[in-house]
Amino acid sequence: MFLREALYVPVACARQYGTRDALRRRQLTQLNRMLAHARAEVPYYRDDPAYRTGPLRSLDEVARLPVLSKEVLRGRPLEELLADGADPARLPTFRTSGSTGRRVTVVHDTHSHDYHMAACVRRFLATGRYLPTHRLSHIRPFAPPSRRFERIGLFRRHVLLTDRPMDDIKAELLTARPQVLIGYPVHLRALLRALTPAELAVLRRTLRLVMTESELLVDAHRALFEKEFGAPVHDEYSAFEVLNIAYECRHGRAHLAEDRLLVEILDAEGRPLPDGAEGRVVATAFMERAMPLVRYDLGDVGRIETRPCPCGRRFRTLRLTAGRVNDSVLLPTGRQLYPDTFLHLAATFPGIAECGVHQDRTGAVRLDVVPSGPLDGDAWAGVAEAVRERLHTVAGCAFPLEVVRAERVEITAGGKGRFVTSELAAPGAEPAGPA
Repeated sequence: MFLREALYVPVACARQYGTRDALRRRQLTQLNRMLAHARAEVPYYRDDPAYRTGPLRSLDEVARLPVLSKEVLRGRPLEELLADGADPARLPTFRTSGSTGRRVTVVHDTHSHDYHMAACVRRFLATGRYLPTHRLSHIRPFAPPSRRFERIGLFRRHVLLTDRPMDDIKAELLTARPQVLIGYPVHLRALLRALTPAELAVLRRTLRLVMTESELLVDAHRALFEKEFGAPVHDEYSAFEVLNIAYECRHGRAHLAEDRLLVEILDAEGRPLPDGAEGRVVATAFMERAMPLVRYDLGDVGRIETRPCPCGRRFRTLRLTAGRVNDSVLLPTGRQLYPDTFLHLAATFPGIAECGVHQDRTGAVRLDVVPSGPLDGDAWAGVAEAVRERLHTVAGCAFPLEVVRAERVEITAGGKGRFVTSELAAPGAEPAGPA
């Protein structure tokens, strides 16, 4: 509802600067309200004795509740996770296939979704470079419906669908002359490879800001975008299941949306870790009522940073460090190689534009490499051998590795780059499902 969103905007912006004590009181109050609702209205929580507890007396007590895995969403009937009377046909509903290819449906109630949309305004304003009147081009796999305020020239979004030929995308982009460019990192890298120096110069004349989303953004790719596009880069961390999780301010710190989320970092056994320690990212969107997800394991690896941010926002900041927990290569030593290893390889290794990895059930690894330019047979053989040496060095051990020349990196049904897939489950990880 547009009016409700508009009213929420100043509230969401003001809450960034409240005191930590007031924020934690709000989190505890909202969390208890959501838990009471879930116990009474949602079959999944109503039928599980683990949730038959009284109000939490502190946020630390949330650690007594079970962690909710993605396998629950994939394996349970949707009706078990929906509140009584919630109708997906009348509510904001998202469907995503994820890395396993199995579709997951997530339903949000209108109030929490409106607050999320209002809070997204601060994502743009936090950059310190965005104006609501800027022309914005968004490269993405699907087009959202246009909003009423776009008709009066505010927050205008020009969508370029990623299933179109790259020549069409770049031609339309150059015609649009955007001041803001948003896209998944994999698509922005493909765009840079397609643009000629003259075309890139035209784009840079108007571009003031680049925003990335959806995939892990490694430092090397951030530096690449800033150098080539000639504009600062700001990343967003979100998931269809809980919507926006963190957004970057002008100092490059990713502030958690703590006015609508409780975020925890857990170790491999599911125990809470202190700020500064690296572990699995777990989130509870406590404003949700249609399909509340309590302690939902996002499957990502990160840490909450301890130092305050110079921008003055009181929300803590998060740094994603390695990519998805379950999208990793399991080595013979038991160590895991996460997507950041392969994204960094593609960003820094001469002759490589992209790479994707698949590990079969025997542990053998196939690395699909997209060359950054033409390579004859001898040159390709040299790149392949050098890549094998680099990965064995990084891994600290030899493992079965085949390096294969490819034309493009595989894209998921949701439009993301599929950088790592494995049929070999790591200890404590969810088993890989059929693709």
